[in-house]
Amino acid sequence: MKNSMGLKIRKARLSKKLTQKQLANELGCTEIMVSRYELGVSQVSLPQLKKISKTLDKPITYFLDEDVHKVTGSKVFKNAFVFDLDDTLVDGRQFCGETIARVITSVDPSIDFELVCQLHESMRGLTIADLYKEILKELNVTADIDELLSKDQVIQAENVDKMKIFDGVVEILEFLKSSDKKLFICTNRTKGLMEKVLEENNIVDYFDEVISCVDAGFKKPNPYCLIDLIKRSKIDREEFIYFGDSEVDSQFAKNAEIEHIIFDQYLNNKDVFKKLVNMFLERQINGTLKS
Repeated sequence: MKNSMGLKIRKARLSKKLTQKQLANELGCTEIMVSRYELGVSQVSLPQLKKISKTLDKPITYFLDEDVHKVTGSKVFKNAFVFDLDDTLVDGRQFCGETIARVITSVDPSIDFELVCQLHESMRGLTIADLYKEILKELNVTADIDELLSKDQVIQAENVDKMKIFDGVVEILEFLKSSDKKLFICTNRTKGLMEKVLEENNIVDYFDEVISCVDAGFKKPNPYCLIDLIKRSKIDREEFIYFGDSEVDSQFAKNAEIEHIIFDQYLNNKDVFKKLVNMFLERQINGTLKS
């Protein structure tokens, strides 16, 4: 019988320069049991595998790659849900594009308003500063980025009511929270505007923490903010999942080595979360994701 999990436990133990007896002391079991784990003749429970993972400084997935079904109750539960904000929870694409067009055409009225909106539509996952830089580059226009950002921020702050959450967002947040899940936001939007949007839509209290990667100085896809959140939360990395809408979001989650789901709300009638609540998450959370 194949025993890749046992071999990986042994390899990781030797790498940490631990004897079977020392590992047994950490796990609260006998030396014989550790030997049986490594030989593959005893099943490893999920709680015990978590202890092994922590003691040997290896993610649970290191041991599960080929042997996932050898773990009793072999599912790794998701208990921490991290969301992007714009175009994931909040329907802001049109408003943000029109705001950028207003700002840029105020600098040069000869620039086509609709062209700016189209350029914005083609760019996903960028910070607001990078959006301006890329659009100006496409237009072959030079302008003071800080001045443009200042104007943009004023317009967005004054019109925050136009940033509406998608259908099903409240339902999914309520559903997850009632299932004792931890909820977070990790976004490239500045925290000041992010909090205004959350407050306007009455969803700020659902989140355990909201993080602006830009304000922290590590814009996505740099994984620093997500990795730091995982460490501070004291929740296993394997229990995290990230929801986003762009390739940048996908790379962000990959860089942090957590599972992720990337989707386009605009290709799904803007009700992805409503569909998830009705068709998928209820069964998953009450079954395979239940802690």
